[in-house]
Amino acid sequence: MPDPVDFVARLRREGQDPGREEALRQDRLRRMRRRILGAGAAVALAGVITWAVVSALGERPDDEPYAPGLLEEAMWPAEWPATTNMPFRGSPAAAWATSGQDLELPQAEAVGPIPSPVVGDGLRRVREFLTAADMDPAVLDGGLPAKALDLLDPGHPATAALAEHLRNPGAPNTDALELFTRFDPESLTLTDRGLRAHGRMTYEAAPDSAAGGVPQQVRIHADYTFAYALRRTGDPEPGPTGDSEEVTRVVVRRHMVLDFDPTTGKLAPVEYRRQLANHDCGAAADGFVHPYFSKEAKRAHRPWPVADPYEEAGDLSAGVPTCTVPTRT
Repeated sequence: MPDPVDFVARLRREGQDPGREEALRQDRLRRMRRRILGAGAAVALAGVITWAVVSALGERPDDEPYAPGLLEEAMWPAEWPATTNMPFRGSPAAAWATSGQDLELPQAEAVGPIPSPVVGDGLRRVREFLTAADMDPAVLDGGLPAKALDLLDPGHPATAALAEHLRNPGAPNTDALELFTRFDPESLTLTDRGLRAHGRMTYEAAPDSAAGGVPQQVRIHADYTFAYALRRTGDPEPGPTGDSEEVTRVVVRRHMVLDFDPTTGKLAPVEYRRQLANHDCGAAADGFVHPYFSKEAKRAHRPWPVADPYEEAGDLSAGVPTCTVPTRT
């Protein structure tokens, strides 16, 4: 403990120090800065807490004042459109397969007299068709699905009809999107990492392929959903923040039944249905999917049923709408 006499002497010396006033002034400035910074941090924290609480209640302000600067893009509100940085933000498709080879096939087992290797060949051939029809970059970029058509039985009536619909998409009662997904390259292009697919296959002996009472072909049921993230080909579509570019998402679910003939290695279309989410179904048929970006969607009249495009329960049976307004693209 310091001696009282020495303590008093030290205080007297400090009081006579010519730099004492400046030292005190600097100390007051430091204290003031700390108080201001502390108050500012408290205000910012209160703002973020308010935003989080309001967001949780589903009552977000229109301008989302705290989200852009303080939240990572993965935490942006679901109502904000996706961007080229995270094209499948908030979508279950983010975890789906990114290529045809990533599509898992069921275990091939014998079906009656049809051995398991033949069943396996049929499953792989259907996967090739899905890849060529809905995942080939050249086809998605507006090209003709020549490889997909080559996998089909050329003598089957559906094959000729599909080829004609592709050649003449604007003709009455034609739909070039029946089995193929294509976008107009003059206005849209697939963004990097912008393709996802998910689905399942089942199989059985084709009931109408018996020769002498013995089935000869494998009937394969394929139910797959494809998700695409697209950006403008020309001028980019501005995203929610000034340094981001918006992407629009299209979700296509396809249910098809195809017979595999092991003798020819070809597939015969028996039945096929599709459901498009985020497509202008009122646009003139030109063989391309025409999606809405967020600003267009707000202004457009979209009279189609609202549905979750990632809901895969149930079959695409007759009566199921082929065009829907998605709840989350």
